[in-house]
Amino acid sequence: MQGKPSPSLAATRVLLCVAALLFALAAAARAQEAGTLRIAPGQWMFHTGDDPRCAAVNDAGCAVQPAPRDVYGGNLYYWKRVEITLPDELRKTSQLGLLAADKMLSYEVYVNGQYIGGTPKAGYFHSGADPRGYLTFPTSLAPDGRLVIAIRALPQWRARSLNTPLPYVLAPADRIQTVVDAETFRYLRLNATHFFCFAAVGFAGFVFLLLYSVNRHLWENLWLGASFAAVASLRIIELAPIVHLWMPTWVEIPMYEFANCLTPLFLIEFVYAFLKRRVPWYLRLVELLALVDTYFALRLPLPSILDWVGIHGTPVAILIATLTQLLMLPTCFRSKLPEMRWIGASVLFITVENAARMATQLGLPTFKQDVLWHGYDIDIRGVSYMLFAIVMLVAMTFRLRRIQNRNRAIEQEMAAARSIQQILIPNQLPSIPGLSIESAYLPAQEVGGDFFQILQIANSADAEKPSAFIVLGDVSGKGLKAAMTVSMIVGTLRTSARHCSGPAELLDEVNRSMVGHSDGFATCLALMIEPSGKIKAANAGHPNPYVNGIEIQTEANLPLGVTADIHYSEIAVQLNESQLCTLVTDGVVEATSSTTRELFGFDRTQSISTQPANSIAEAARTFGLGAPQADDITVLTIARIPQPQPTFA
Repeated sequence: MQGKPSPSLAATRVLLCVAALLFALAAAARAQEAGTLRIAPGQWMFHTGDDPRCAAVNDAGCAVQPAPRDVYGGNLYYWKRVEITLPDELRKTSQLGLLAADKMLSYEVYVNGQYIGGTPKAGYFHSGADPRGYLTFPTSLAPDGRLVIAIRALPQWRARSLNTPLPYVLAPADRIQTVVDAETFRYLRLNATHFFCFAAVGFAGFVFLLLYSVNRHLWENLWLGASFAAVASLRIIELAPIVHLWMPTWVEIPMYEFANCLTPLFLIEFVYAFLKRRVPWYLRLVELLALVDTYFALRLPLPSILDWVGIHGTPVAILIATLTQLLMLPTCFRSKLPEMRWIGASVLFITVENAARMATQLGLPTFKQDVLWHGYDIDIRGVSYMLFAIVMLVAMTFRLRRIQNRNRAIEQEMAAARSIQQILIPNQLPSIPGLSIESAYLPAQEVGGDFFQILQIANSADAEKPSAFIVLGDVSGKGLKAAMTVSMIVGTLRTSARHCSGPAELLDEVNRSMVGHSDGFATCLALMIEPSGKIKAANAGHPNPYVNGIEIQTEANLPLGVTADIHYSEIAVQLNESQLCTLVTDGVVEATSSTTRELFGFDRTQSISTQPANSIAEAARTFGLGAPQADDITVLTIARIPQPQPTFA
């Protein structure tokens, strides 16, 4: 059985294939010059308007002129003509091929008055160029070697971003595909930096969208990724006809208009998501303008709207983008975040470039958008967007590091809170003679706000049978702040339990310690159980206790930490042997059903109050299953157990 090739061997094969392809294209580029005829752009004459006489060999009645600036404006057909004389080498061949350079939306090509091909249908949503990229016709159409090529076309609906279009080339039909490949290779090599820059922008957009998929809370990654993806998609549309990738215009046009018109909206949302601020009303108005521009741009079949969109659609989108950037520059430079000032500088660069583009669209003098350097066409716009993408990657890296530092601080805070949690919820319950105590604790978060303490105290009447303070409470808030409040409460409880004579006095002292020293408050239920089974209870806004399934009514008092001018009262109840006293926090009562939104409630709590602590807590948790647990669930059960009688010898 033949084994799989090694990765290194597979990579070598791929490199050899790529090298062979590049060699073939380079050879084709050298070979295509012989036996071909290039038609220079300056040879063409134009007629603005639709006049069928322009297709005739003699242009009588068809007024032509050199290309005016607005020849591609409007949404009516125009004509372009050129008259050439075939060289002897091309006259000898029986079939000629024509590489049509202009990627027009809808066109018809005539040679000496004879139609030779074009788009299958006219109109904005039905056109589509020949995916081969060339047309063929017999040499017999020009017996004397004189050739008149006339093209009837709708204007190109998207403005070309590069100043180096493909040429019109005539060659023998059996060699035209080689010419097409060679011209495509020459074009891609000449504009390699342009496509490389925008490929880098598209990759950056993919990275930011991937980061958003990992953390859906960072909306700035979504908007920035969408902005970069929109800019890169324009280059896909631009490149498609060059490499003869046929794309129906009902896909191209919405893709182009959405990308061109909605980029300002994405940029606005990114900046204010980055700042965690609401978008101001004047920028909301700019977003609305972008949406309106998209709406009108997509209604291309309507002639009345086409007359505006065809000439001004691109400048309007550029104007909105420039307006967006100008309005956001003060926000970027005034921000305290250093990353925002970097963003502002890169946005300023793009603003200047967009303003130059708009000036070019309107025929105003401005600096060159393309610079030829060592055989490469350097597109300033591509460079500006690539620099913007690099700045965004650096800025978001610094932001990610700041978020990581903040998360590290939160983790340290949570570690401190967990250490305090060990004080809030004892790992092991103390053994109290005559009592059986069980606990159940289900926190809603990693660090909760519920706490309980079981404090054994000496009884002056009988030191061998001590009484016990049992305290259950719930602190407002979560996390380290709540844990610190509970730490204060527990410390006061442990200190005060040594000298307090009852639960009311105990709550009074805890309340006084909290007022003025804590921002939160706490509900609390304190019991003192004597060896005889007598229970004294004091309540500070906490749910009432249950004794043998019966709710024990206590006086409704304010929670701890609200005001110092309060004194808590006590009630007394007897807990007989084999009876059960149950204490719960409001997480049990307020457990909410995910389907009916109904609360677990006091009635259900009372009906199961004679069950073990774990059963009560699990019943409340199961009741709210499917919905996020809103609060901690804590249950304590205290039962009196018979004590063995002493025996005498």
